[in-house]
Amino acid sequence: MALLTISDAARVTGVSRVTLHRYIKAGKLSRSADGTIDTAELLRIGLVLHPETVLQPVARQRDVTPPDTPPVTAPDLATLQHLLTVLQRELDAAHAREAAAQERETVLLQMLQQVHQQSQRLLDMPPQAAQDAPGATIGVRRGVSEGGTAPPRQPGTPYTDARGTIRRQILALLQDHPAGLTPAEMRTRLGSTKRLAQTCIGMRRDGLLRRIERGRYVAVAPG
Repeated sequence: MALLTISDAARVTGVSRVTLHRYIKAGKLSRSADGTIDTAELLRIGLVLHPETVLQPVARQRDVTPPDTPPVTAPDLATLQHLLTVLQRELDAAHAREAAAQERETVLLQMLQQVHQQSQRLLDMPPQAAQDAPGATIGVRRGVSEGGTAPPRQPGTPYTDARGTIRRQILALLQDHPAGLTPAEMRTRLGSTKRLAQTCIGMRRDGLLRRIERGRYVAVAPG
């Protein structure tokens, strides 16, 4: 005998599904473990089967796979190789952009350091020498280029030697600290607002200071 669903059993017997469910609930009609109904059970309770509508067991097996679904295939080796080539090209381009950015950063840092060193040298120079330095005083040069002249120094008025003052202060400070000091320590003790590293380097070049270790200076005793 064939196993039918409730819908198929209702069709072949001409009985509604509601009636079949009522028979099952009353215990008059039995169902299999999978919920189907054997045609023998339908005949047992006196229902009449219509032969032209009896479904074979295989007819209940419905293919749920769409017939027009294209098969899923893995990409071929050529496609994978092309993708790898494209990814490698993009990776190389990213590395090149990173290297160019690092090179620009290095150049900018060098330019900034050069400007800082030039500004530090101008700060350590006497006022008159700073005015004579190239590009030191834009206002003075602009007045000269427009036909004006720099204001003359009044007779009897000495120049303020800022570099000489800070150097004397450093030498006097190091006399009290024979073990030596770093430029940062000198700046703190003197209450200076500018860095003294370049000043110490210039004093060492002029034979006024001696470096005893990295970043630490002592005063050179007068010969």
